[in-house]
Amino acid sequence: MGSFMLLELVGTLMESQKLFFRNVKLMSCIFLLIISLSAILFLSNMLSIKPSITDFTLKANLLAMNIGTPEFANLLNTLKGDLRLFVGLEWIFIFILCFFSLFFATASILASAVTYRGKDMSIKELLSRAVKSLKRPFLTWFYITLLHLGYCLFLITFLVPLVVIFDLTVTMPSLLSIIIFLLALVFEAYLAVVWNLALVVSVLEEMCGIEALGKAGQLIKGLKMRGFFLNLLFGALSLPVFYGAHKFGKTVMSSNAAMIPLLLLNSISCLIGMFKLMAYTVLYHDCKATHGEELEMQGGTEYTKVAFTPLISADLP
Repeated sequence: MGSFMLLELVGTLMESQKLFFRNVKLMSCIFLLIISLSAILFLSNMLSIKPSITDFTLKANLLAMNIGTPEFANLLNTLKGDLRLFVGLEWIFIFILCFFSLFFATASILASAVTYRGKDMSIKELLSRAVKSLKRPFLTWFYITLLHLGYCLFLITFLVPLVVIFDLTVTMPSLLSIIIFLLALVFEAYLAVVWNLALVVSVLEEMCGIEALGKAGQLIKGLKMRGFFLNLLFGALSLPVFYGAHKFGKTVMSSNAAMIPLLLLNSISCLIGMFKLMAYTVLYHDCKATHGEELEMQGGTEYTKVAFTPLISADLP
């Protein structure tokens, strides 16, 4: 059973890898667009907030040196204004990043589905279809975000008593806290199987939100462990990227040279994310085949054909 599941997982990964080479032009264009725009956003964000952070640090030091002086109130008001500006810029950056991430996730899923069926599509047509269908994945993403937040709140509610009882600290994590953290990540990877598949469903079918989550939950029955191991695999691949980003992120404010490895890590992260979406698109089609359903695409129309067995024999009068 375990070896069969491993073979299925490898088969999904191999099929996902083949998608790229079946339509190199389309997939390459999407990937280049993703890393180009993400690099532009990253550099724009760094160049815009770096002077603000430097100025804020200097003013904070001056504020500490002028406690009790007439200049204290003026410096404090200036710091509040700078902080509001910084938070506003970061919110704008996060909003733009989320929009483009969702847009290119939609485009990647559409391209993977088209390529999986052996068809072709121009990059212009693909982006146009991604724009037209963006509302559905946006609503699904909104519900997925709420589920993520709910899970985080549940963890906080669960962990606070443990922190108090076992005197756990964040700065000096114990073996118990590390185990709890890893278990929380593993359980989230299990929950995220339905969430990730729901995003694919909302792109390829005429449903979104709760309906897409429900459909994903039905489709994944019998194949959930494959999706779970996919999440674990891509999570493991992302860990070195996050570690490198954390390491170089500490020095990016003091050295511009740190931006180069950060841009490289950003490109690797985009590649992992795109490949994950391709794998989930393949998994979606496997789920369809398992449940006797076939998704057909004709032009700009998408519909589902469900295989069924007639209840009355055709031989009867």
